[in-house]
Amino acid sequence: MSEFHKDRELEHMFELQGNNRSGCPDHTADIWDKRMKNWKQNFWTANLKDNGSGKSMARVRETAAYLKQAGVLGPDTDVIDIGCGPGRFVSEFARTARMVVGVDISPRAIEYARLFTKESGQMNTGFLVSDFLSLDLKSAGLKSIYDLAFCSLSPAVSGREGLSRFMGLTRSWCCMNSIVSGRHELHQRIAREVFHKETLESWNGQHFYTTFNILLLSGYQPMTSYYRQAKENERPASREFAEISASIILPEKERTSRNIHKIFQWMEMHADTEGNLQERSLFTYGRLLWNIHQTY
Repeated sequence: MSEFHKDRELEHMFELQGNNRSGCPDHTADIWDKRMKNWKQNFWTANLKDNGSGKSMARVRETAAYLKQAGVLGPDTDVIDIGCGPGRFVSEFARTARMVVGVDISPRAIEYARLFTKESGQMNTGFLVSDFLSLDLKSAGLKSIYDLAFCSLSPAVSGREGLSRFMGLTRSWCCMNSIVSGRHELHQRIAREVFHKETLESWNGQHFYTTFNILLLSGYQPMTSYYRQAKENERPASREFAEISASIILPEKERTSRNIHKIFQWMEMHADTEGNLQERSLFTYGRLLWNIHQTY
């Protein structure tokens, strides 16, 4: 492929990635604070205690095992996790790494991440509340000091600026987890039965596809691997969960109080005698691993 056609294709991939983001749920600090509160209420205990063979932390443990086998996560490794959420990956990586730092836009996520890693017994961790896309990496002392830059489903690591910033954190390795395909039965039912539409196209694999091609067209050699996960949970039929569901099901302009109330009413109608809803999902995750110094 000529340099001209390669540049055109690269621009096309960035354009596709940008178009896909416009159809994704919003990612404000307020929304993530609400999601973190919901996680704390419903999944904290299972995640904290699941250090054995349980399912709740299976994807996290599998990712850590993959990185150790690849030789990029070890006792002399410093790691940074962008969009770390409640610190599940930070906690798991810290069992092996020398130091792990988590960054997230949500103050509540960082609050829970600190508690989660502390209660997990991992003290070789640090956390920062920040919007990654506006963070001055050099002033914050984060520029090119990590052996591994990691992110899982983080909207911050997207587009030319987000990817460039992400790679600017590391001396060598980057790892990104994205959704290749996803099916969330509860959200699909609500979208169809309440609004007569499909859910937002945010689980269509476009981010994984475009990022792989962006890296390849930029001269890097991304390695791919996949992980499939089926989950079943109980979720409370609450107003707060209705707001979270609206942020996933509906575009921003349709997330009105009236529509949130419609979702809440549907949830109350379909909840069991204890006020819970059955939540089933099936997701395939794609992983990209590349070294910023290994190019063709």
